[in-house]
Amino acid sequence: MESSNLLAAVDLGSNSFHMVICEADQDGTLKVIDKEKEMVRLRGGLDRFGRLDPIVEDRAYECLKRFGDRLRHFKAENVRVAGTNTIRNLRPSDEFIGEGSKLLGHKIEVISGREEARLVYLGVSHTLSNDHGKQLVIDIGGGSTEFIIGTRFIPSDLESLEIGAASSTKRFFADGLFSVEVWEKAVIGLRLEILPIQAAFSKENWLRATGSSGTIKTTHKIIIALGLEPFGITLNALYSIRDRMIEAGSTDNLDLPGLSQDRTPVFAGGLAVLIAAFEALKIDHMTVSDGALREGLLYDMLGRIRHEDVRDRSVDELVTRFKADEKQAARVMERSIDLFDQIVDEWGLPEDSRELLAWASLLHEIGLSITHNKHHFQGAYILKYAFMPGFSRREQIWLAILVKNHRRKIDWERFEDIPQADRDSVVRLSIILRLSVLLHRRRDNQRFKVKISVKESKIELSLPNEFEGQALLKADLLREKNWLAKIDYELSYF
Repeated sequence: MESSNLLAAVDLGSNSFHMVICEADQDGTLKVIDKEKEMVRLRGGLDRFGRLDPIVEDRAYECLKRFGDRLRHFKAENVRVAGTNTIRNLRPSDEFIGEGSKLLGHKIEVISGREEARLVYLGVSHTLSNDHGKQLVIDIGGGSTEFIIGTRFIPSDLESLEIGAASSTKRFFADGLFSVEVWEKAVIGLRLEILPIQAAFSKENWLRATGSSGTIKTTHKIIIALGLEPFGITLNALYSIRDRMIEAGSTDNLDLPGLSQDRTPVFAGGLAVLIAAFEALKIDHMTVSDGALREGLLYDMLGRIRHEDVRDRSVDELVTRFKADEKQAARVMERSIDLFDQIVDEWGLPEDSRELLAWASLLHEIGLSITHNKHHFQGAYILKYAFMPGFSRREQIWLAILVKNHRRKIDWERFEDIPQADRDSVVRLSIILRLSVLLHRRRDNQRFKVKISVKESKIELSLPNEFEGQALLKADLLREKNWLAKIDYELSYF
C-alpha cells in the first residue's frame, strides 16, 4: 500500500487522459511526484448516437491499464478518477466505466458539467494569487467549456457548455480546411452557444480573466513563440493566429511554433471557442493558469481527508433550503448507521456506502416541503437533478433511489438504473433506510436499541420490550414484510 501522504488524480478528458500524483505535507501543500498524459482522443471516437468506436475504446483501455499499474496499490480514499464530457455522453456508459474502473483499480466518477466547473475553479484558484477580487475562469476541454466566476476559493457562478476543442473541430472544421467563411461560421455558431450566459459572465461582473487546460495553454505558447504578446492572451493575438491558419489553408499545411503534433487535429475548434468567448464576454486580456481539473480533484480530496468535505455542505444546504425536520433526520441517520454497522460485513456493503446512507437519511424528507402525498417522489427528483457540489452522478443517482424507496411500495424499476454489480448494495441500503424510517415513525426522542442480523436475503429484527403492544408498529412491520417479499427478501421480527 502506498504512503497515505500520496494523492493521485486522474482526469479522463475528451481529448487526453491525465494522471498526477502528489505528496501532501501537513500544511496542505502539494508537491508533484509523478505525472502522465496520453492523447486518447475519446471524443473523436464518439458517433452521433453516443457509441464509442472499438479502436478508440481499446486505446482508452490500454491507457487506463498503464495508469492502473501505478495506482492499483493506492488507498481508495487517496485516488479520484473523474470522467468528463465524453464519458457523460457515452451510450451506454456502464460497460466502459466498469471495465475502466477495473483496469485502474479505482472507481471512475462521472461528474456533471457544473461539478467539473467547480473543480476546475478549485484547481485554478489554488495556483494564483487571490488578491484580485472576482475573477472569471474559462477552461476549454475536448467536449465542453466551463465558465466560472468566483472570489478567492469560492465559485459563485458555474456553467458548462457543450462546446469544446474536439467537438467544435468536428462540427466546423471536419474537412480540415480554414477559409474566412468557415471561420466566420464557426465563431458565429459558437457565439450563439455562449449567448444564454453572456450577460452573467460579461466583463462588468469580474476583474480578471484566467484560462486553463490544453487549448488555452497551447494558444499561449504559440503567442509567446510568435512574439505577439509578452504576457497572457489578447483578442488581437488570437486574430493573428487565426489569420495564419487561414493563410495555411488546411490542417495539413499548418505550421505554428508551439503547436504540438498531438494538439494540431483539434486546435482549430479550440481556438474558435476561445475567440468566441473573448468577443462575447468582452475579454481584453487573459492570464494562464497551470491549475485545472486534476489539481481541483487533489485539493477536493485533501479536504475530504481532513474532514472538510464539500458534500456535507451540499447536504446541509438542501436540508435548510427545503426546511426538512433536522431532528427527525438525525434520528433516522443514527438508526441507519447503527443498523449498517451491524450487518456491513454480512451483506458485503461497499466502504463508501456508509456515507451515502447517512446523507440519504438526512435528506429523505426534503420532498415534504413540496407535498406530503408521495413526497418521496419529489425528494428523489430533487436529488437526481439538483446541482450538489462534490457529488458524482453515481452518488446522486444512489441518493435519489434511496430516497424514492424509503417508504411505501418498493419501485424495483428504479434499481435498474444501477449497474448490475452495484444493484444488490443499493437494494440493501434501501432496506436499511426503510427500516430506520419505520422504527422512528413516532418522531419522538425515545432512545432504544434494535438488533439486526442478516443472511443473504433473510433479515431478522430483535426489538426492545418497550415496543411490545404497539399496534401501529406491528402493522407497519407486517406491511414491510409483505413489500420486501415482493423483491425476494424475507423479514422476521420479534
